Amino acid sequence: MSAPQRVRVLLGSRTAPYAVFLVLLLSVPAVFTRVPFYTMSVAVLICLQAIAALGLVPLVGRAGQISLGQAAFFAVGGYTSAVLTTRWQVNALLALVTGAVLAVGVAYGVGRFIFRAQGQYLALATLSFGLVVGSLANQLPLTGASNGLSGIAPLAPFGVELDTDLSVYYLVAGVLLVCVLAVDALLRSPAGDALSALGDSPVATEAAGVSAAALRRGALALAAGLASVAGSLYAHWSSFMDPSQAGLLNSVQLLVIASVGGLRTPWGAPVGALVIVTFSEASKDLIPRLFPSATGNFDIVVYGIALIAVLLFLPNGAGGIPAALRKREKKQ
Repeated sequence: MSAPQRVRVLLGSRTAPYAVFLVLLLSVPAVFTRVPFYTMSVAVLICLQAIAALGLVPLVGRAGQISLGQAAFFAVGGYTSAVLTTRWQVNALLALVTGAVLAVGVAYGVGRFIFRAQGQYLALATLSFGLVVGSLANQLPLTGASNGLSGIAPLAPFGVELDTDLSVYYLVAGVLLVCVLAVDALLRSPAGDALSALGDSPVATEAAGVSAAALRRGALALAAGLASVAGSLYAHWSSFMDPSQAGLLNSVQLLVIASVGGLRTPWGAPVGALVIVTFSEASKDLIPRLFPSATGNFDIVVYGIALIAVLLFLPNGAGGIPAALRKREKKQ
């Protein structure tokens, strides 16, 4: 076997992408401390956004269920950790797990009602759910109302307090790797095939004896659990939670991240998070220099441009490029 053939076999194996991904994750601290506008806090944010957006791959990309409420579950996790640790001094790790369980339970319960709607009505239903969560967080004394909650304890696994961006990065990068592995395993399983079938034809899925309703609720619960974990990690990292975390803009951001990276592959979320957060941070640094009189939030402009570019030039997202190249090579 020639050297190029060995390289193709290696790249075609299932373990090779994870080896490459692990190397990239480990190299981030060396790179991000030397490149302008990249910092370790940006690296942490990229990983957190990727974890939260990853749940949209089985839900939106495979099952075809539009969701504009992912930020609501992010807030559920963050606020659960914030309330439990600041008001009742619960262990941070236990608070994170409790938030994930709560988000999964809420998602499964909400799914019994919202999936009666489909298409644009489903999008409106998930949007309404997000607005309800944001409104409650903005008014309840338990959540600090509009002031939010501060002084959230940092994570301290095995008694080691993670009080620097670098230490938090290694934790969230490890969590991201595990989450990608889990979602990839799910998509390769019979359950993943059923989700894909549901997205292609709900009628045919039901005719095959598979409950479309159960699949939808399960996909929503998985998306909620991942978003909740990201929200809890964010709360313990930033030591602050406020109602804006449940806002529509954050849900749109997560959907754009998944779309830019690729909604049908678990690699889409990390790739999309890198692209979107990079553009967002670059716009905050460059636009004021180019247009000194410009004010306001530039993020929504970045999301719009990125989404339009993907729809025009990369309909399967940036994460779908390797698969497209392999398909093209087979044809040749």
